[in-house]
Amino acid sequence: MTLRRKSALSTIAILCLLTLVGSAAAQQVSSGSFAGRAAHPDSAAIDASSVGVASVTVAPAKITGGASTVLTVNLTGEAPSGGLTVTLKTTDPSVVLVPATLTIASGHKSATTTVWTETVTATTTASLSAHSGSTVAGASLEVTPKTAGSFSVSLHPATVTIKPGDSGSTTVTTKTTTGYDHSLTLSASSVPSGVSIDFSPPVIAAPGSGSSTANITVDSSATEGTDTIPIEASDGTHSSKVNLKLKVGSSSSGPGASFQGCWYVSGGNQYQGVVVGVTNPGSYPFNGTLYYGSTCDPNNWADQIGFGEDINFGGFDWVFWFSRFANQANMATQWTVGSDTSACFTYENAPVCP
Repeated sequence: MTLRRKSALSTIAILCLLTLVGSAAAQQVSSGSFAGRAAHPDSAAIDASSVGVASVTVAPAKITGGASTVLTVNLTGEAPSGGLTVTLKTTDPSVVLVPATLTIASGHKSATTTVWTETVTATTTASLSAHSGSTVAGASLEVTPKTAGSFSVSLHPATVTIKPGDSGSTTVTTKTTTGYDHSLTLSASSVPSGVSIDFSPPVIAAPGSGSSTANITVDSSATEGTDTIPIEASDGTHSSKVNLKLKVGSSSSGPGASFQGCWYVSGGNQYQGVVVGVTNPGSYPFNGTLYYGSTCDPNNWADQIGFGEDINFGGFDWVFWFSRFANQANMATQWTVGSDTSACFTYENAPVCP
């Protein structure tokens, strides 16, 4: 991973987003894999030899609730004398139980730890991440009930910010496997006081693949803060859920993010990417979605990362890119940082990333 100075006053940190290759016709599974380093313009340079988090893998990445899996943290180089301790996080601590930290021994480039899960009544996807200094990496884990239905649910975006007295929305998308043929009813639970969520339509017709708009209304008296709201799809016997992160607060506290779609070029290949900058530095929920085709049709999503993971956006730019769909122009991306969501970026005539 290389870092390049964008200008004398602005540096670009690069966050590499790995994806799971799939077919638009098959059931979509989010790899959730990403890695990166932040470069701060108030420092003369980032020491390229410093060791940080390079990637995180989860194997297996789909397990039954109550079982365990193995999380591996890989470093950019050998851990220094005394070892390197990284912080571990999950976007759904009620289901996925990770140690608070993991130490990689001196001279080693990786370490593993066991991740345990709680039993679940609905299929749940969580992002697991490792943080060390100005580096971060993560991957997703799918936790299923003991008898799982043959469908999944996702949100685009997974994070929504709404001021008291206003409304907003997100798109709920369901995917089914071949041979599944049931209608799916959508619902929201643990909705905070002063907030209402209505689905249009409330039922995805058989065979169960489709999309619905979740319309979110926030009363003027609603308490400001961030809540996690499970969104569930059910056929009456089996269910699948995904978490919506809703932030109720003034839009003036948002990031003021700007987005520019671009091709990231590396090793003779080009990857779908974006440049992100913010006018109000801070830690904001992050989400990125990759789609097949050029319309950001939620029924054609290819991969998702972030799931509302908090990323520190300081006084510097980031470049994000998906890296396993090299040289494929017939794809599109959409990005969310805090309360700001990008346009749908296509890549037929996109410029090269700085």
